[in-house]
Amino acid sequence: MGTDTPPDAGRARVFAAVNEHLKSMREGIKEPVRIGEEALAEQLGVSRTPVREALIRLEGMGMVNLRPGRGALLMPVTDAEYLEWLQIREHLEGLATREAALNASGRDVGQLRAIFAPFLPMRNAAAKPGNKKSTETYPDEDDEAYNLANVAFHKEIMRLSGNGLLVRIWESFGHRQTSARRQVIARLHRREQSLNDHHAIIDAIHQRDPDAAERLARAHVRAILDAVKQSLAPSHSSS
Repeated sequence: MGTDTPPDAGRARVFAAVNEHLKSMREGIKEPVRIGEEALAEQLGVSRTPVREALIRLEGMGMVNLRPGRGALLMPVTDAEYLEWLQIREHLEGLATREAALNASGRDVGQLRAIFAPFLPMRNAAAKPGNKKSTETYPDEDDEAYNLANVAFHKEIMRLSGNGLLVRIWESFGHRQTSARRQVIARLHRREQSLNDHHAIIDAIHQRDPDAAERLARAHVRAILDAVKQSLAPSHSSS
């Protein structure tokens, strides 16, 4: 068997590598970026055939646009796509969090709390009587750390759902969209609210209350959707 026809496991490994590489690139782009098939294969240390197959699959997912003879274009996530994803995400997260409340052990709950433990001093300070509402002017590295914790939290919720298909959907689409827009919490000044939402969700999971967990998870995503819509709406104020 030639090197250009790897077994299924090899194809899956190459697809995962190409997918992760392009997702990382996609986070910082606002315009389409040309992706050379040969250069990508060389960079990843694999042959061109499985890379081509991976790009074909990613075109079906909307990540790239293949142009015969001219390579592929890596497409940025548009505002419309992100809004569509948030609408879907509300239902997915509601289901996942409901199931997590039924499945999670005490150790699982502890791991969820540990994800946000580094940010508790900020939360406690904001909750003290007499404190003015925070303007959320945190250092960039703090925002980045919180964004990574946020992604880790939602990934763990999906795992705790115990639903393998739900996990695969999230891995295929959820992280791609979340990563591409993961600065949204900082940009919309929602960090403190996000942190409070997450702790309320964890408390509901700890209490094994699936109705409350689902309600809180859906409300959390719906609030993000409403905030994003408001931020994208054209200003009607007079100049």
